[in-house]
Amino acid sequence: MASYATSAEGPLTQIPSSVCYLPFSAIIPTSKLCNIASQISSDSKPPCRYTFLRHNILKKRFNPESHLGQIEFNFDTSNYSSHFTPEPGKKYATMMQMLQYPFSVGSIHIPASTTKTTIQARPVIDPKYYQGDDGEIDFLTMVESQVFSHKITTTAPLSSMIVKRVFPPLPEKGKEDDLHEYVRNYTTTDWHPIGTCAMGPLPEEGGVGGVVDSRLRVHGINRLRVIDASIMPLHVSAHIQATVYAIAEKGASLILEDYDAISKG
Repeated sequence: MASYATSAEGPLTQIPSSVCYLPFSAIIPTSKLCNIASQISSDSKPPCRYTFLRHNILKKRFNPESHLGQIEFNFDTSNYSSHFTPEPGKKYATMMQMLQYPFSVGSIHIPASTTKTTIQARPVIDPKYYQGDDGEIDFLTMVESQVFSHKITTTAPLSSMIVKRVFPPLPEKGKEDDLHEYVRNYTTTDWHPIGTCAMGPLPEEGGVGGVVDSRLRVHGINRLRVIDASIMPLHVSAHIQATVYAIAEKGASLILEDYDAISKG
């Protein structure tokens, strides 16, 4: 506080990051966005009711007229790339884009083993970025989001603080927007995984094939609940921490309700 008050220097002049959530309509030209939306596959033959419902919700959210925060832009004053080695003595910033409602669906499995699986065994996780019927939709929107990031960082006043873009290196003049190979080769996680134990009733109950019910109890297993981000069927237009807190509070209340019911019964 003293440093900032006397010379406007010190830790208080530094922010951890600047965050903004935008609809695709704010960053992608209407004609291009409509063309991308027209490529979303038909939902006439869903592999199961769960993916059918998920696909329909995502398709509605992709509406070019939607004001939903579909992409997060996060400007962090550090080097966030594991593919770029910073030079000593230089300062870096990273403009990141996080897709909030991807069509791509990853997988997580218990590792195959000839012996008994233990708690120490690491799960086999495959995010399957840009794969599946509509993985190309995710890819195209991420490319356009990267193009918009370039626009942000080359617009005053931010541009006056940036010496140059170092990764990916600037291409030859006229090809600044050609970021397809960069997006394809360097997409990574932003550490907000959800959905591996998604909430939903069983198919025989008229549901869509979820893992936990509305009281967070695992289907078919007595006295087991899941109370974390994995019960979320879809992502939200936000970092998930506050939502996870709410899930935890609700889960605690459900446990107490059931305990009281058993005690009184």
